[in-house]
Amino acid sequence: MRKKKTSHKHESSFENIPTLHIKKGVEVCDFKATERIKNKKYVTQALWRCLLEDDPDGFKEILKAHLEMKNKEKVVKETGISRRTLFRMLSKNGNPTLENISRIIHGLCA
Repeated sequence: MRKKKTSHKHESSFENIPTLHIKKGVEVCDFKATERIKNKKYVTQALWRCLLEDDPDGFKEILKAHLEMKNKEKVVKETGISRRTLFRMLSKNGNPTLENISRIIHGLCA
């Protein structure tokens, strides 16, 4: 069987990104995603938004990022969900039940 030829040329690179010029007098602040993803209030709002917009993948991604910043054993105790179930439902093919979603939201909000 013959090999297929593939192009190694990338369509975009950092060289093609336009330079952003900021207007004088505009303040720029540091954005720290790790601080935001640790914030219970922000994470709860983001999870709720994912549910409203029918975005289960976004829900799992946000929840997974939040849980990576927290102690897993503490989350297991707060939610009553086993560690195995927690990681299985956050996997790419995971399909969390409404009961587990409810427990996690209650654990985050309480």
